[in-house]
Amino acid sequence: RVTKMCESFWKLTAYGSMLLLEVAIVHNEPWFWRPADYWVGWPNQPELPLMRLLFWVQLAYYISTTFTLALWEVPRSDYWVMQTHHCCTVVLIYYNYISGYHRWGCLIMMLHDINDVIMELAKCLNYAEQHMAANGAFAAFVLSWAALRLYAFPAILIRSTLFDSVRVLGYTPPHHGLLNTLLCVLCCFHMYWFGLILRVAYMTVVKGQGEDIREKED
Repeated sequence: RVTKMCESFWKLTAYGSMLLLEVAIVHNEPWFWRPADYWVGWPNQPELPLMRLLFWVQLAYYISTTFTLALWEVPRSDYWVMQTHHCCTVVLIYYNYISGYHRWGCLIMMLHDINDVIMELAKCLNYAEQHMAANGAFAAFVLSWAALRLYAFPAILIRSTLFDSVRVLGYTPPHHGLLNTLLCVLCCFHMYWFGLILRVAYMTVVKGQGEDIREKED
C-alpha cells in the first residue's frame, strides 16, 4: 500500500504540475474556445513563452515512464496497452512540436492531464483509507473521463485535426495521416479503459469501496 501510495502521489504531482503549466498557457488565449482557430496562421503562429517548456516536459515525462512502467511500477494487467499508449504519446508530442501544431497539441495534453490528476487524487485518497472522499473523487473521475476522453477528444479535437485543419489551411498539412491515426488509437484505448472504469464503479456501488482491478487481475 505504501509503494502504491508513493507511486500515485508522484504521478499526481507530475500531472498536476503539467496541468498548471497548460492552464497558464491557454487561460487568456482566444483560440482556446474555437477549435478551427487552432489552425489559423499555421505554420507561422507565434510560439507562446511557456509552450516549448510544456512540450519538452511532457516528452521527457512520457519517455521516462516507458522505462519506469517496465522496471519499477506496480505490475498491472493492462501493461501492454499502457506501454503502447506511452509510445504513441511520445510520437504525437514529438511530431506536434516539430510540425508546429502547438495549439491543439497543448489542448490534447491538457484534456488528458485533467483526468489523470483526478484519477491519482482518488487513488491517493483510497490508499489513505479516506473512502468517502475517494468515492467522491472517483465519481468526478468517471464523469470527466466520459465528458473529456469519450466526447471532447473525438468530437472536438480529432474532428478539428481531421477536417478543420484541411478546411482552414486549404490543403492537407504534414503528418496529417500519421497524427490522426495515433489519435484514433488513443481513442480506442480510452474506450477500453472506460470499460475497466465502469467495472470499478460497479464494485464501488456494491462494496462501497473501489479497487484498481488491473492490480487484482495480475
